Amino acid sequence: MKKFAVIIFALMMIICAEASAKNVTVTGTGITPSEAENDALRAAIEDAVGLFVDSETLVQNSMLINDQIYMNSRGFVNDYVVLSREQIPNGWRVTINATVDDQPDSKLMNELTRLGLINVRLRNPKIAVYVPEQHLNYSVNGSGGETAIVKILLNAGFSNVVEVGTGLNYQSPMAMNVAQMKQAAEKFGADIMIVGESFSEGVGDLGNYLPGNQVTNMQACRARVEAKMFIVKTGQVIAADGKYGSAYDNSQAIAAKKALTSAGEQMGNYFVEQITGMYTSRQAVEVIVYGADFSKINLVQNALGKVYRAKNVNLSSYEGGRAVFNVGYDGSPQTLFNELQALTPAELVLQALAYNTLTIYVK
Repeated sequence: MKKFAVIIFALMMIICAEASAKNVTVTGTGITPSEAENDALRAAIEDAVGLFVDSETLVQNSMLINDQIYMNSRGFVNDYVVLSREQIPNGWRVTINATVDDQPDSKLMNELTRLGLINVRLRNPKIAVYVPEQHLNYSVNGSGGETAIVKILLNAGFSNVVEVGTGLNYQSPMAMNVAQMKQAAEKFGADIMIVGESFSEGVGDLGNYLPGNQVTNMQACRARVEAKMFIVKTGQVIAADGKYGSAYDNSQAIAAKKALTSAGEQMGNYFVEQITGMYTSRQAVEVIVYGADFSKINLVQNALGKVYRAKNVNLSSYEGGRAVFNVGYDGSPQTLFNELQALTPAELVLQALAYNTLTIYVK
């Protein structure tokens, strides 16, 4: 039992893989091996395009997409390896493993944007969050897990977030099909819909899990938040996970809320990384730094050079104690600020946070 309690109260964190180029295995056919290989390359690009362009747009612009995108598939594939070639009746079949860069600053995404085939609003999406909760021992009001997810999204710089709360009424949100999620999202004008469920449960006095079975009069609770993320335009569920949380308090209701908040914060961080990886441009993060003199600003510049995910740090302007840096960064501005705080010897003050802009003051 004690071993189980240790598991309950351990911090359960799952590190999300950084979004990068997409790796797919696809097969093509053709009269010659070369034609089959080109067909496979086309299939790899079709896979990437299908995630961002809805089926109606694909049909309406089929000729444009074919001429401008699919006919140039090789130019959008970073690299590929031929896994097999086999002769079949009337031709050849070739299977490849291809790497396609589907990040917002990639050649493919820039071309889709130029052609007007993707909704650039998704780079600062409106996100609706619906994660109702229940306590297994008694009824509770509010939605601690949902509120925690919303808070993390807002702190990460996503300004268009809606906490649905009681605005919807589904018995099992995780069982919602695509049509139901689309209907719910459209009610709030959302580009992205996060739906899920959260549960909390009292597990008795905290002392039951301590050496000597002491009576502490502190109530322990555990919680789990499960949720999935849906892109409204394309009908794709692109992320799903579950996180655990645990907490204690002299009130079981408060302990339950704390546990739900812990699990919800982890879920929020997971979704921030997913959205950031898919929709932020690595070339669009602007870091504005204010300092009494350039020596202060230089501390931040040096720290930017040490941030693992920061690339191509360029000082674009400096005047009157105000410096502007352009930074390639595949995380959120809030995460970048947290990393800079840890790497800068001087105290940093967060002055403003937007989706792709970070403004700080160096004391």
